Amino acid sequence: MDLAHTRLGARGDRWSTARGVLDVRTPALDVVTRRLEGYATLDLIEPAVRHLETLIESGMHPVLFDDFEHGTGYDSDVRARLTAWHLRNAGKLKEVHILVRPGLVAMGVTVANLATGGRFVVYTDRSTYEWTLAGALTERITAGPTSSVRAPSPR
Repeated sequence: MDLAHTRLGARGDRWSTARGVLDVRTPALDVVTRRLEGYATLDLIEPAVRHLETLIESGMHPVLFDDFEHGTGYDSDVRARLTAWHLRNAGKLKEVHILVRPGLVAMGVTVANLATGGRFVVYTDRSTYEWTLAGALTERITAGPTSSVRAPSPR
């Protein structure tokens, strides 16, 4: 196994192999972004699965944003592992958004989406995906208690 790990600040990690790179970030308490470049193997995706499981075990229902636009392919056991995980954890993720481009990865996502009953929102347009992610983050930024966003009253 040639898996390498790098911390990306306080809320992110990068795992890489000779064939692919996967960045996992948590930009908000319940929002997880994953960005794949290159080829996905089980070694590469297992840390990302463990990250989600840790959040779920803490009582969270994460919103997942997968940017697989630059994914070039995957081992067949990757699709099987992720599909089985989503079936076992149905209802534990609030939403799943996946950006793909036409090709092998898009076909795999389509098959997994069918197998899980259409639980994924799949995008082929980056701007729509980015707007949805921005909306989710903005919602969390502005959802604080009303008193925290009001100016103090003059005395």
